[in-house]
Parts: sequence; structure tokens; C-alpha cells
Amino acid sequence: MKDAFEFLSKIQEDPKFLKGAENCVSDDERRAFLQKEGFKFTAEELDAAIQTLSSMKDKKQGKEARDHRTSKRYGVFLKVSEINGESVSNTVMVDISAWGAQVESLIKSPANSDLELYFVPTKSKDKIRLAGKVVWSGQVPLSKRHSTGVKFYKSLEQLGKEGAFPLEEFKSAVKNQHEEIASKEFLTVKEAARKLGVHWYTVWRWTMENRIKFKQVKAGCKILIPTSELLQFQTPYE
Repeated sequence: MKDAFEFLSKIQEDPKFLKGAENCVSDDERRAFLQKEGFKFTAEELDAAIQTLSSMKDKKQGKEARDHRTSKRYGVFLKVSEINGESVSNTVMVDISAWGAQVESLIKSPANSDLELYFVPTKSKDKIRLAGKVVWSGQVPLSKRHSTGVKFYKSLEQLGKEGAFPLEEFKSAVKNQHEEIASKEFLTVKEAARKLGVHWYTVWRWTMENRIKFKQVKAGCKILIPTSELLQFQTPYE
């Protein structure tokens, strides 16, 4: 029987599987489709897999939006404290550019909606506000988390000139995070996820996409990620 890891591989690499999933129009059809494909999940994994398949259209639209962006993106891992005036937990910014960012959260933000987020990246503990419009939204595979792409109303450079975004402090804070991560030579996938503030499926997915290299002595052994790999999340505008 196929497991959750193979499901992740299928939705990334198998066009035939994706086409079959997109043809399902109800959760019952998706459940039957997964059973026909030979998957065996826990109850929680099955629910997450069905939700993931139901969001395939949103994910496709999100990919199209990302393919057309012009600003270079930089990987970060900054905890978001508020969204649209409401306190949030388990929410993190995973990349940022001059004109936008990607946020992972348990909260789903509909496409074309306005989004205002606050985070505290510096030692001053002053909250930084960024506001924009949601250009795409989709579910993180096999997770209850949602990934959201936001286009800012003003660029970070413009906000910096207006005194609304401490760009230099921001760069320094991200650099400090990288140095703290470097205290261990290797991390497991789950340890890396905790360091980055993202779901462990996200880190595993990055290894599948060759965004993060890993070490594995032999098949079936624990995957170990060199901490130096996490330093690839460069400080913006370095």
C-alpha cells in the first residue's frame, strides 16, 4: 500500500495522477480515487489528503501567479503574530520579496482578499506591519495548514523610505536567526521544521524539490539535514 510520502511525490511529479485528482468533484470521489490508487492513510492523513486534492485548482492558480512574479524572493522563517487584527499562532512567513511574501498558517485567506499582518523580527519587540492583497491561496499537502501569497501595496524600499519598515534591522534579525541555527551540525526533518517554524511536510517537500540537500546513510534510515543547508535562506538584499 502507498503511504503519505508517496502521496507527496505523486502530487509533485505524476501528471496522470494530478489529472485524475482534478477530475474529482466531491470528497467522496476523492476518497474513492485515493483508494483506487492504492493509498493507505491514517484517518487524519486521509482527511488532509482529501482537502489537498480539493485545493488542486487553487494550487494551480497559485503556481501560475508565482511563475509570473518579477521580484526575486528570499527564504525567511519569521513568526507572524497578527493577521487582520487578530492574534494568530503557528503562522510563519516563509519567503519575502520587495513586493510580496508567502505565509503559512492554520488560517485560510481567500484569493483577492485584503491581508494585514504583523510580525516582530527585531530585538526591539516593535511590531512591523505589512499590508497587501492575497493573489493565491492553497493548502499545504497532507496538512491542515494553508499557504498564502500576498502582494504588498507598497514595496519594502518605499516603506523603508517612509520610515514604515526597518529594512536594515530586518536584515540583521534574519542573519541572527541563521547564526543560531548553525549551532548544530545536523538536524532531523522535524527539528529543521521547528527551527524554521514550518510544518515538517514543508521541509520534507523542500528535500524532494532539491531546495534542501540531505544526508541518508541508507534507505529507511533517518534523513539528516546539515544546518549549513538552512543558511541558504539568505538575508534579503544582502
